Amino acid sequence: MKKFFGLLFVFIIYQNAFAQKHPFDIGTKYSVKQVLEDIDYTEKYLTKFHPDPFRYISKDSLHAFVLTIKAKIDTPLTEMQIRFCIKQIVAKIGCGHTDVSSSKHYAKAVQKLNRAIFPLNTFLADTSHLYVLNNLSKDSSISVGDEIISIDKRPVKTILKRIYTTYTTDGYNETYKTKGIRYDNFKYYYSFCYGFHTPYFVDIKDDKGKITRHTLDALSSLKDTVILPKKDSVTYIRQTKKCKYFITKDPKPIAVIDIDGFSGGHWRRFMRRTFKDIRKKNITNLVIDLRDNGGGKIALGMNFLSYLIHKPTTLSFDRKPNLLPLNFRFKMDPFTRITPLLFCFRLQDFPKNGRLRHYIFTLPKHRNAYKGNTYVMINGKSFSMSCIAASYLKYKGNATMIGEETGGNIKGSNAVISGKLILPNTKAKIFVPIYHIYHHLDVENNGHGIMPDYPTFYSKKDILNGVDVDLNKVKELVR
Repeated sequence: MKKFFGLLFVFIIYQNAFAQKHPFDIGTKYSVKQVLEDIDYTEKYLTKFHPDPFRYISKDSLHAFVLTIKAKIDTPLTEMQIRFCIKQIVAKIGCGHTDVSSSKHYAKAVQKLNRAIFPLNTFLADTSHLYVLNNLSKDSSISVGDEIISIDKRPVKTILKRIYTTYTTDGYNETYKTKGIRYDNFKYYYSFCYGFHTPYFVDIKDDKGKITRHTLDALSSLKDTVILPKKDSVTYIRQTKKCKYFITKDPKPIAVIDIDGFSGGHWRRFMRRTFKDIRKKNITNLVIDLRDNGGGKIALGMNFLSYLIHKPTTLSFDRKPNLLPLNFRFKMDPFTRITPLLFCFRLQDFPKNGRLRHYIFTLPKHRNAYKGNTYVMINGKSFSMSCIAASYLKYKGNATMIGEETGGNIKGSNAVISGKLILPNTKAKIFVPIYHIYHHLDVENNGHGIMPDYPTFYSKKDILNGVDVDLNKVKELVR
């Protein structure tokens, strides 16, 4: 018997030593039948597991759209091409927290893969005009600030329209999309929609209005870089990885709290000391910078609001009472899987409209409470928890909003915790939130984000010169 197990052990070692591991080929094509199976799986389980799939589109309309996508599938497709179709379907439900990503094998394969990407970083300005931010190509005749008219004979407006069909956002919002594809992101979305290739044929218009055609060799994705415009240097009084605090004195002392995300260490200490400093210095004008803030932890966001809203603040979230956390098709790590069960032991849970609702309360801070003028700077990347903060500050804290419409919805979103669906053939992942969040505000959900009281406009020159138009507007208002 010992001899048998010894031989078996040697055989296993031999097999492992000489077995050839074939790398995953991202160009592998899936049959029409497999593609349709993944699409059907998406529709069936996305609508089953999502907490609010038909708020912005009816069930019949979504199904009709799925049928149009399926009707176009007549040849085998790669995983990336299939994900393009899936993302168009997912984007229709109007949830920025629901998105599609590649399979585990695909993601691992592309980490060290040299892909041929578009060699220009870009930005949008003047409504829908696309400009060069960084020229990463070998063609030195293209200058920063030149306008891109077309790529591969496709007008920029056509390209943007196609990209936007795959970009998930809350409701009918568009600013989350325009901010999401700027800088180094545009070229990857372009390749996602039209494929990686070389060369790229680009029509460019310079500052004098002259249009020239350029043939650009692709840039290696392994050498990609982005250089952002320089902004005025700021001396911070206090900062953490996600929060910064400084005071500008033009024309009057204005305290600025720049929050990049509601996460990171030393959060409560930072807020306590910052608001204490503002109180001691008797500063009566405060700017909260929530631009490009994608959200974070609800508890930290509520802690922040407790310094600015002087009444108890409530936030609620709910879902249908079902066994979703135990469903084997809905993938979650062990801790996330038991979290919905732990929520059931919270004392403030109340069934409402056939759904299990949970409430989060926070009490106002009194000692270091801020009671002066509050200005909140927002843009299309103000999303999730930062949108909750902005909406509460506007409607409960009498704050003035400056900038552009937030990417997050004014009345609520789907978030808290998420799981994922694994498609049966490609193994691509669809991330799906479990709960719907409600903002306790007396406002109508029109499918859009928070609108600014003072909309701002960034010209091409403003962006290239790093001008902070929003902060300049605040300074103008406090004069």
